[in-house]
Order: sequence, then C-alpha cells, then structure tokens
Amino acid sequence: MAGQTTQARDSAKQLTSHVDAARGYVNDPVWQAAGLIPVLGTNFSTINQLTGILSNVAHGAVLPLSDVAASISPSTIKPAHGVMDLEALTAARPAVVQANGVVQNAYSEVNALTPGFGALPQLTDGIDKFKAVLGQAAQQISTADTATSMLPPMLGDSGPRTYLVLFQNSAELRATGGIPGAAAEIRVDHGHITLGRQAEAKDIEQFPQPVLPLADQTKGLYGPIVGQYFQDVNLAPQFPLTARLATDMWKQHFGDQADGVISLDPIALSYILKATGPVHLPSGETMDSGNAVKLLLSDAYTKYSAVQQKDDFFSSAAAAVFAKVAAGGFQPKPMLDALNQSASEHRLLVWSPNQKEQDAIQAGDLSGVLPPQTPSHGVFGVYLNDATGAKMDYYLRESYKVGGVMCRADGRPTWKIEVTLTNAAPPDAASSLPEYVTGGGAYGVQPGDIKTQVNVYAPPSAIYLSSSQNGNPLNVHRDMDSGYPVAQTAPVLSPGQSATLTFQFLGTPNAEAKPDIVSTPTVNNPLISDLSLSCQDVVR
Repeated sequence: MAGQTTQARDSAKQLTSHVDAARGYVNDPVWQAAGLIPVLGTNFSTINQLTGILSNVAHGAVLPLSDVAASISPSTIKPAHGVMDLEALTAARPAVVQANGVVQNAYSEVNALTPGFGALPQLTDGIDKFKAVLGQAAQQISTADTATSMLPPMLGDSGPRTYLVLFQNSAELRATGGIPGAAAEIRVDHGHITLGRQAEAKDIEQFPQPVLPLADQTKGLYGPIVGQYFQDVNLAPQFPLTARLATDMWKQHFGDQADGVISLDPIALSYILKATGPVHLPSGETMDSGNAVKLLLSDAYTKYSAVQQKDDFFSSAAAAVFAKVAAGGFQPKPMLDALNQSASEHRLLVWSPNQKEQDAIQAGDLSGVLPPQTPSHGVFGVYLNDATGAKMDYYLRESYKVGGVMCRADGRPTWKIEVTLTNAAPPDAASSLPEYVTGGGAYGVQPGDIKTQVNVYAPPSAIYLSSSQNGNPLNVHRDMDSGYPVAQTAPVLSPGQSATLTFQFLGTPNAEAKPDIVSTPTVNNPLISDLSLSCQDVVR
C-alpha cells in the first residue's frame, strides 16, 4: 500500500528463506518419528502440516505477488495525462490468479486443521494467528483477483465504453442517496478517460409512461413517476433498477447507450478532494474537502438566484474535479481510502449490464441492492425520500436505534427499530432561506418544514406488528417489495422539531435477537445505536 515494492520483494525472499529452513527441520527423520509419539507427537505432526501450508503460500503466493507488486499497487489507479496503464494490470493477472488459488486453499486447510489431545498452547495460539492472517490475505487477494479480472475490460481494454455518472444531490433525498440532479458521460478507451456530455435532470422531459415495466409493488409504494422522471429513478432503494431506468431515459433523450452507471454524492466528492487537494472553479471559488458539502448543498443556493446559474456551477465543479483526477492529480493511497470510505457508506454505487461484472460489483458491496440476509441474521433497511419538493434535507438530521428480544417459545425474536428525524433548519427558515431551498409551499409543505417519506424494509419472513410516532399509535402504509415487508410513513417537521418513529416486527424463525440496519446516506453520517429491550417493551 505504501508503494515500497523493493522492500516487499526483499521481505518476501526473507520469508521464503525462513520457511525453507523450517521445512528442512520438519522433514528430518527424527522430527517425523517424533510425530508418532502418543499425545506429545500431535505437536510435531501438526507443525509439519502448518509448515507445508506456509511453504505453499510463500512460494505460490507471496513471492510471485511481490514480483508484480508494482503493477497492482495503488499507483496503478493513477492516470498519466488522462491514460491508465491497463497493461500493468493485465501482466499481473497470472500471478494474482495463482496466488488467489493458493491462499484460498491454504485458508481452507488451516481451518480444517484440528490438533489432537496434547497440543501445546504455543501451537494452538499459532494456528489461531495463522488463520487470522490467512483470512485477511484471502480477502485482499480475492479483491485483487476481481480487480485484475474486471478493471481492464471495464476501462475499455477490449473496446470503448461509456459510463453514465449520476451526481446524487443529498439536499433532496432519494432512497439511494439524493436526487440525480445532474449527470455526465465518461468515456474510456484502452485506458484513455474523457468527459463527454453533461446534462441536468430537468433537461430530460417527463415520459408519458414508465420507460421500463415496473412491478406493481414499486408503483404502489413510489408511484409510476419512478419510471417517468429522471429525478425520481432512485425513489426505490434498488440501484440496479435506478441504473436501468436512467440509462433507458438517457438513450431515449440523447440517443446514447451507456455501458454502465456510476453514482456518487457531494460527501463522496469531499472524500475524493482529500486525495486531489483543492480545485479552483471558474466562478472564482476554491473547493476543497472541508467546504465542498456546504458549497454545493447550501452556499450555491444562496449565491445564485437563477436555476441555470446553479446548474452551471454544479457542472463546472464536477468538471474541475474530473479534470484533476483524469490528469492523475491525486495521491493514490488517499484516493483508495476515499473510494473505500465512499463505498462503505454506500455513497459510491456502480451497475453493469454484464452479469459477471455485476457479480463482482455486488461482491464489492457497490451494487446498492436491498440488504442481503442470512438465515440467522436479519438486516433492516431504512430509506428516506424527500417529500418537500425542495432542498431542505441539508438540514435534516437522523439517528437510528435497533434491537431485539427473544420472548416466544417458537424461536421468533421481536425486532424493534427507532428512527428519529430532526429539522435543524433555522427558526426563520421560511424567510431566511431561498424559495428554491424551502419549496415555497409548492407541494403543500409549509416553507421551512421538512416532509420525509420513511420506508422501513424488514428482512423477508419478518411479520409487521406495530408502529408509533412519539409514543402514539401510527397508521402506516404496508406493502411488499421484492419479498421484503415494507412499512411507509411521511412525517412533517417544523424547524427545531423532532419525531421518533418506532416499528416492531416479528423476526425470522431461529434468527438472532439483534438485527442490523443500513440506511440512506445523508449529509451527516447518522448515529446508529443499540436498543435495549425486555419482553415488557414489545408486542408479542
């Protein structure tokens, strides 16, 4: 990661030398005979096995990878004069494939290793440490395997590609992040990266009918507008659907076919600016990681009164950041950190119509699909959509609590989710904020108020029990979406006002008492905490 490839090769050779010496010891006939001694012998025979496994890892993975480390280091992602070196990634591929197979096999072998009675603590501790190291290595090399396989074709190694980039505006929330107020084409051809057409969502007219068939449940929860307005393609919390709708609308309007979709928000942009450093905008401002969010989601609305001026500002800001990134004007390690943080917070999403590529995207947690579940562990999704019709969500604050308790003889836990929303706008927001931000009451919401559609997706097989708002019973709209039970409501908050929404579900049979939660990425990173429950606190 530090780019110290010479030191990596040296340490790999040292490791291999030590392992070869160890193999000389454990292959000695006396050592082999010691492995036959009852009880004590398990230490000798197990160390013999461990040394063989480590030898395979050292010779089959560590040493070959150290030889190609320069090709798969963070600097590989850094373009030079708008071109990425795809040949380096392609050349590294055979070593990565071999290393991936060796390490995955070694991890399986060590996990299956069970020393017999008489194993010393030094041996069992060593096995545990080896498992931990191999587990981490297996994960990293699997990622490198995916990257060296997928990145070259995705970057135009086998022919030009065009990607549609959606800029999600977090000041007006949508389930996957924010309203896709602006979009652009990025073209890649054998590593050459260029910025193509840029457009505002408002430039794409309303379609009389959904551009693609929508499930009845999707229309029931979010309306047919999901497939009619470019600004609404991400009302439903399933980014693959968003991407398909956006590419179809783009093609119908401009005639250009996109080969994939990438989405990011201003917070992700602020992380990227930590790697690039400040960028200077045509308007005279300097945008950096510290002021990007406020500049894009608040200051711009105050400074520019005309809609076209705002649009031009956003487009020029995006173009300035792209130009610096494409020119290689960033530090590779901070850029990887920025992309990793954006991905972990679901601020960076990717979709490909190629199933193999989409599988890799999903494995990298970049797909924006509904929360994956396991039979024993439930995960809730809480997705927010703006219902104010304005840019007030810059002032929305959220916190979540999640908990569960096992009270029933049938093994079904009771799960409880608390969603607390606060309108942090100034008390005089109705008059002090621009009408473009407050909405001016155009959609039935008083200026300064925030109306938010809250969609709680429970794990499949969960059963809805009850809801409340600030302790009072609450009627919610209930439906299903792709097998997930959904509870939907839309509180309205005046400046300074908060609301706590509570949802109870009967959990999946034999699942853990405590579930997890994922949520729409917003301007702030909302606090998620545990909710302590007793059987007296829940409906059974």
